[in-house]
Amino acid sequence: MKNLKLWLGITVGVVALGATLVGCSSDKKEGTAATTSSKPGEEKPAKRGDVTVSMYDRGAVPASEGSYEENRWSKWINQNGPANVKYVPILRSDSTKKLNVLFASGSAPDIVNEYNTPFRGSLYDQKQLLPIDNILQYMPEYQKLLTQYPQLKKAGTKPDGKLYEIGKVKEAVPAHILLIRTDWLKKLNLAMPTTTDELLKVAKAFADQDPDGNGKKDTYGLNMSTYSEQAINEMFGESSSSSLLAWDLKDGKVVRAWDKELASLTFKKQLYDEGLIDKDYINDKDGAKAKQDFLNGKIGIYVKFTGGWYDFIMNDLTTLQKNAPGAEVAPLGYPKSPLGTFTGAIDNPVQMTTVVNAKAKDPEAVGRYLDFIMKPETANKIVNGDEGTHWKKAPNGCPQAIDPAKSKNEVSYAYDYTMFFSSGVDKCTYVLNGFNAEVPAQKAGMDMYKEVQKLYFDPQREYPGIALGDHMPVYSADLQVINTTILKEKGDIFVKAILSGAKYTPEQAIKDSQAAWAKAGGQQLEDFMNKWYQENKDTAFLAKDAMIIAKQQMETVK
Repeated sequence: MKNLKLWLGITVGVVALGATLVGCSSDKKEGTAATTSSKPGEEKPAKRGDVTVSMYDRGAVPASEGSYEENRWSKWINQNGPANVKYVPILRSDSTKKLNVLFASGSAPDIVNEYNTPFRGSLYDQKQLLPIDNILQYMPEYQKLLTQYPQLKKAGTKPDGKLYEIGKVKEAVPAHILLIRTDWLKKLNLAMPTTTDELLKVAKAFADQDPDGNGKKDTYGLNMSTYSEQAINEMFGESSSSSLLAWDLKDGKVVRAWDKELASLTFKKQLYDEGLIDKDYINDKDGAKAKQDFLNGKIGIYVKFTGGWYDFIMNDLTTLQKNAPGAEVAPLGYPKSPLGTFTGAIDNPVQMTTVVNAKAKDPEAVGRYLDFIMKPETANKIVNGDEGTHWKKAPNGCPQAIDPAKSKNEVSYAYDYTMFFSSGVDKCTYVLNGFNAEVPAQKAGMDMYKEVQKLYFDPQREYPGIALGDHMPVYSADLQVINTTILKEKGDIFVKAILSGAKYTPEQAIKDSQAAWAKAGGQQLEDFMNKWYQENKDTAFLAKDAMIIAKQQMETVK
């Protein structure tokens, strides 16, 4: 069990084992093709080309392994792949700035791996990108993926109708969920809340009625930091965050979701005014304080980001039950609000990662390199290392680290070489396959996550937003200035409304936010959004597409 846990955290992902692992051959030489053929009728190998590729520099390569430019995995790729590859490390914390400099100087790499959606959009606007439609002939792996997941083509196609972006499919997981202390419900004789009004009453009871029985008023009904505030927004059908405005569809048109913003703001102000959340929530930017309060048995309804579900089950719940003996936790679907019943946001299952420089000198070599890395056997090799040395098969047939420390030192730093590999096509990467059903605690974790999926991927619930954040349209530079100004002013106004008591109401905050919106030129954003939606509603990757993928993947692991 210990090895399984560490494998999940260290290898960062696993891939299909069905294909034979590509071995490191001593008679391969740089400058020759990865495969050779001398049999009659077989196609001769393509000429080996030269490719430059950006990759994130996360400072994770141990000195004993070399550097991002040259290490055991970059050497293996060059020895076994179809091209001579030169890697260009880009500091992760400064990637877009550095890439802008490289493009401006005409020295950007052929293949650019970058998660930042607006940045990739700006490269398209500047005509810095090469459409990959003609390169696909050298990328059979991606062609298969586009057939299996046509949503990838939707997400990668630009307004001119050509395919520019390469992406990967990941497991669809809820971005954040509600967990509730069911032992507190039983102690206070309360039912599971099904509406937002009931949720507020339960939260009040958890804060006021001493559910932990220590004779002190030291418990909270709910937590409200970065992720948890977004979850509260979603309960009322609005998807705003620090980087996104809340949009809605009404009568076929895109409009600001003012009514939903008012409802969620009113709810948050009630939580604050009635002392149901930590009064210092505003300073808990990353939710670390809230997590500690939950683990110490002081929060009744906990908003959790679903990343690291195995660690949550095996470590966090153990800590909670140690600190609060008898603690019982169950997932809680978003309760019905006056504006509808919603599911939560989905952590993007179709993530665009990669574009090709318009000045790439050898597009064929680019395509063949991308295809090589996309092969499951290649990605398995890079992500997990060598079978027998770094990993063995777990009881469920998936890779399990033999020596986690060895894997961390020799393998885990190489994950970004496979940045565009679709781990989501392999069930070994799914949350449920990280557990051993023969271990009671892990079986309980599996059952709890199945309940999470049932609640948060319920097709009867409405998705809170038009599209996932990464798939919203990219603003031009001038519109982005307007968007940033509006977000900043809205954030300040809403915080003021929550903290100011009765003298500054949510209704007044919405009026002031609308005035700030008009003054900053918000109508230009609305016009842009409507133009985008009318022109792309049949081809864009929208929320319904993400839900289809979630359902498809859930069927895979039944």
